[in-house]
Amino acid sequence: MHETNNRVLIVDDSPFMCQLLRVMLASEDFIVETARDGQEAIDKVRSFRPNVITLDIEMPVMTGLEALQVIMDEFPTPVIIVSSQTTRGAEISLRALEAGAFDIIAKPKGDSSIDNDTFKRDLITKIKIAKLVPAEKLRKSKGSVLPVLSIAKTVRSSPLPVVVIGTSTGGPTALQTVLTQIPKGFSSPILVVQHMPKGFTRMMAERLDGICELTVKEAQDGEKVHPGKVLIAPGGMQMFLEVSGTQIVARVVEEHANKTPYKPSVNVLFESAADVYGDRVIALVLTGMGSDGLEGCKKLKEKGATILAESEQSCIVYGMSKCIVDAKLADSIVSLPEIGETLIQTVYGRERGVGDEL
Repeated sequence: MHETNNRVLIVDDSPFMCQLLRVMLASEDFIVETARDGQEAIDKVRSFRPNVITLDIEMPVMTGLEALQVIMDEFPTPVIIVSSQTTRGAEISLRALEAGAFDIIAKPKGDSSIDNDTFKRDLITKIKIAKLVPAEKLRKSKGSVLPVLSIAKTVRSSPLPVVVIGTSTGGPTALQTVLTQIPKGFSSPILVVQHMPKGFTRMMAERLDGICELTVKEAQDGEKVHPGKVLIAPGGMQMFLEVSGTQIVARVVEEHANKTPYKPSVNVLFESAADVYGDRVIALVLTGMGSDGLEGCKKLKEKGATILAESEQSCIVYGMSKCIVDAKLADSIVSLPEIGETLIQTVYGRERGVGDEL
């Protein structure tokens, strides 16, 4: 039995991809094994007991999704899905996140050393964070759909007009938990930045739209911001708010004056919300690695906005929200199952029960 906590299992039916990942991980102190299909992956998990698994999804004998379900039931282990940037790849990857996978990373195209270097850096960062996640949190990370809440009759005369949400690792399942609780008729628009590769956010928006009472869609440049509509920033782009005539619109661009490694960036969205809405903003920071959102929350706090942070107890990765809490920017620290209720209370300005009528 290996004593180190640096054991990584690479699962991919492509010998080229297995070798590429092995070489990339050679620069770190990782002990690496490989598997060519889902069944071999399960066998290797039982014998090798990896600390982290990188998992392809489309393989012979047994698919990555099928293997993931067995692994999460028998030996909960952080699994990073290494997916192709195709519609089918995105759809299955999101299903894998709902089944308990830790995160997604898009396969490098292999035609650019810059792309490969970026992929390597992101992969190693995700592996180092993933191996620290307790197995108990992995068991609880599967997406859930909670009962839809209702909005009280007695509300503030002018509900806070916008909710902005930032999240990264663990975000898709956290968003599912929060957004499925929000009822039709919710008076504030919701804008979301989820760190996710290009090509995956549209599929995530479509899946959420199918299970939420609110309309959920991937944002388009110049799209009007409407109450009861959720706009998700496209992967690989920046989304920010702007006043256009008498309307407030979401702008979606490839490059932004705020030079940040994140595309999309929580800071870009939050800082624009501060400029456009001032103190009439509720900002929510959910699970995720890194500190994206911290500078945006500082600006929002200066304007008098309300800031909510997901609690350490429910975060898959207590990074982004920890930064907000440590900086004493959070007005409330809330466990994931209670966030939907807290959002409604904050928007409408009174306590209310699940049984209240719309």
